[in-house]
Amino acid sequence: MARIHLWSDRVLTVARLGRVAMHAHAAPALLFAVDGPFGLRLEGRRFEAVEQVFLPAGARHELACEDARIGVLHLAPGVADLGNLAPERGARAALRAVFEGELAGPELAGWVNARVGPPPRRRARDVRIDRAARRIAESAHENLPLATLADEAGLSPSRLQHLFRQELGITPRQLRTWRRLHEVARRVSEGETLTRAGLEAGFVDSAHLSHAFRRFLGIAPSRVLTGGSHVHVHP
Repeated sequence: MARIHLWSDRVLTVARLGRVAMHAHAAPALLFAVDGPFGLRLEGRRFEAVEQVFLPAGARHELACEDARIGVLHLAPGVADLGNLAPERGARAALRAVFEGELAGPELAGWVNARVGPPPRRRARDVRIDRAARRIAESAHENLPLATLADEAGLSPSRLQHLFRQELGITPRQLRTWRRLHEVARRVSEGETLTRAGLEAGFVDSAHLSHAFRRFLGIAPSRVLTGGSHVHVHP
């Protein structure tokens, strides 16, 4: 069972992940111990026991958590301002409360903000990129071609890609996938099956969803979105 809390630009998961093979997240992540130190191995290094670690997007690693619970806070691609990363004695207790459903709403949001800062009110300085980002977020379930977005913005596809990454730190595809994964979790929280939720969010099939989930979060969606997991969507 897992506890998952969704905000527009961050996802907090508290679960028993066991052994997670070498992978890399497309989104930056902050990992916390709940029941005790867990094993982490960065590519090219040996396993070490850690209580808390920040992993930037693209950092290849594997986990050995055994039966211990850990908290994983994923930030939307492009978000890199992580505020307070100092070890905190109360982190385990807070995450246990999250897992038991005792810490929610404003209190939980306050705890998360204390770790990584408040949600950034990011907007692209270039109005064309800001408009394209909003278009992607609103139509994430569609396979809107890059050429169409570029034409609407009055740019070439390559120029749109370049400016998008320069302004927001991510690609149009990464933003679309993040919004789709967020929508999958929201639909599952409302009682839809994982397969149906994936199709409605814009994934072609279960394999497509699983590939995106593993690429962004490092694990199969069935590890945290089925089997009695609790998903809470925050405004």
